[in-house]
Amino acid sequence: MNKIKVLHFVSGLGNDGVTQVIKNYTSKLNQHYNIENIVVYQHHAKADKVLELQQIGDKLYEIPYKSDHPFANLLETYKIIKKEQPDIVHAHMSLLSFYPLSVAWLLRVKVRIAHAHIAQDNINPHMAKVFKKLNYIFANHYIACGQSAGKYLFGKRHFDIMYNAIDQSKYKFDLKKRKLLREKLKISDNTVIIGTLGRLTKQKNQGFLIDIFNQYHHDNPNSKLIIVGVGELEDKLYQKIKSIHQEENIIIVPGTNDPESYYSAFDFFVLPSLYEGLPVSAIEAQASGINMILSNNIDRDVQYNSNVTFLPVDKGAAPWVFAINDFNMVDRENVSSKNKYNIEKQYPRIFELYSKLLIKKGK
Repeated sequence: MNKIKVLHFVSGLGNDGVTQVIKNYTSKLNQHYNIENIVVYQHHAKADKVLELQQIGDKLYEIPYKSDHPFANLLETYKIIKKEQPDIVHAHMSLLSFYPLSVAWLLRVKVRIAHAHIAQDNINPHMAKVFKKLNYIFANHYIACGQSAGKYLFGKRHFDIMYNAIDQSKYKFDLKKRKLLREKLKISDNTVIIGTLGRLTKQKNQGFLIDIFNQYHHDNPNSKLIIVGVGELEDKLYQKIKSIHQEENIIIVPGTNDPESYYSAFDFFVLPSLYEGLPVSAIEAQASGINMILSNNIDRDVQYNSNVTFLPVDKGAAPWVFAINDFNMVDRENVSSKNKYNIEKQYPRIFELYSKLLIKKGK
């Protein structure tokens, strides 16, 4: 087969799960197959993410943000697809994937993939129904990060799973990294650290996490909470921390290019999300062997280690505090990589899927 050209459409490039998934897969695909991956994004991207994708061999385009410039967005999408003549347009925009897919349909792109990365409405439910139908019209293949996301966006239609796979060796527990980061943050070896990584948004529910920690800290004063991320709720979270007088014990880190050091430094990883697809941070954290408590709004298919507990977010902080206290510390240095979230096992599957779809469509 000749070189396969894939045009990926995303909302933005930053410290988010979708960006990480694209990076993880395209880095391997570019190395091992005759394929060209092109990423088209809308929001102004983080410079380091642009550089990372370019360094692994991806080609990038920035187009106007559709909410502010809907017609300019469509026009630039049209120009790029017409210029690049891709074999596949792979839209990673969940409910809004129909936007670039409609242009791909107009330009007769053979394979048009809608990819579900969320499992619950994040917009008005009536609009969500309309957007789902538009995806059915303009896509001719469906992919999801997990069963819940696929059933949410595609109903009973057939979809394939593209697991949010990672290079698990990168995230293995590292005692040296643990000690170095704790020294940098001036946190002692015997202090319990509860931590999380994610955008500072309503979805990630860090305000509730602060409540959990505040209650836990009352009986466990030798403890800290570290929240790694940036987002629109940063000021509100700082105000909440100040209102409960926990400025000394709760640390907000404005993003990191070294998440693996934080996973190693943490004793517990807690993610009380209001809605999710399949969070990459939860997959990365498991590779470090850390004890984890996740919201039951998260697809349970995310679990591949035994030390993971799922809890509701509408029953207050007490069950979460109890779960933290109830965990036994585990051997973090012997975590098996024999699971479906290992990128080494998954990237050949995706190339095979791309190839089969193109053969089916007559290339």
